[in-house]
Amino acid sequence: MYDVFFIGDNASPQYKKLKQRFITAKCTSSVQEAKQKSLTSFLWIVYNDIQINDDFNFDYKIDEYSKEYTHVFKNGDFYDGVALMPKNGYHSPGEIKARFFINKKIIEQQASVPLKAEYDIVFISYNEPDADKNYSKLKERFPRAKRVHGVKGIHQAHIQAAKLCNTDLFWIVDGDAIILNDFSFDYVPEHHNGEAVHVWRSKNPINDMVYGYGGIKLFPTQLTIDMDTSRPDMTTSISNKFVAVKKVSNITAFNTGEFETWKSAFRECCKLSSKVIDRQKDDETNKRLHTWCTAGADRTYGKYAIAGAKAGAAYGARNQGNLEALKLINDFDWLQEQFDAANI
Repeated sequence: MYDVFFIGDNASPQYKKLKQRFITAKCTSSVQEAKQKSLTSFLWIVYNDIQINDDFNFDYKIDEYSKEYTHVFKNGDFYDGVALMPKNGYHSPGEIKARFFINKKIIEQQASVPLKAEYDIVFISYNEPDADKNYSKLKERFPRAKRVHGVKGIHQAHIQAAKLCNTDLFWIVDGDAIILNDFSFDYVPEHHNGEAVHVWRSKNPINDMVYGYGGIKLFPTQLTIDMDTSRPDMTTSISNKFVAVKKVSNITAFNTGEFETWKSAFRECCKLSSKVIDRQKDDETNKRLHTWCTAGADRTYGKYAIAGAKAGAAYGARNQGNLEALKLINDFDWLQEQFDAANI
């Protein structure tokens, strides 16, 4: 049997549980230290934020043709928990930190699951008519939820939200979000994507589109505090890593009033048409713009959504590349002036 090393604190409940099952397991502070201490040609690495499956016995045998690889086993949906690595193989500090090994062999066997993470949840509201009701529902289901209300500026509100948090990542819920019953805020990201912005899908009540607009988000806390406030699109100004999670989290019920509906459509379509959203695809963007500008007239405040979409798309196209002009879409007073002047 190869040496088994737990990376973490020997007072950890996970280590004590591992030690009960495998009396020879050792605890070290780092992978590098484990490799130095190992007396076997391969060694098992067990991280402190996973739970080993009861049926996993560390008895995997390395075949003759796989001795140069680090073998990574399934951890929930990902492969960032248990690793079986060659003692004398090279692993860069970046690989070890990310738990993302270059010279690896993926083993489909389920070895572990991530420990359940309870990241802070922050509800951000400004003047949304149903914000109090939406927050009460959220708080009832998830008592750990906190609230930021009335902070002027999209970037500033999210920075304030991040400063309330004590976890490395935190959830963002918009003031007009109605959380679906099957959404539970228990997602744990793949380790090497710990600094990525994660965005879930939401359903649009005007045009029935389902994509990231208005969806629940999981943000890295410190990067949010340090975000670039000069960029018009807040979500893509935090990290150069982005993960679109293909699960619907909520209904983005922005159609609660004439101005609220118009404003939301204007802002989104301005961002789409001006191409300020990183990694957006032209064909997909054009389809979304067309839908925003044509669909849903029969829905509640639908004509205001279409009017706002058309105005925002025109403004974004007209000011493409003009960051000062595009930043105005985050000024709600300016948006109110544009709405009043439109006289819909």
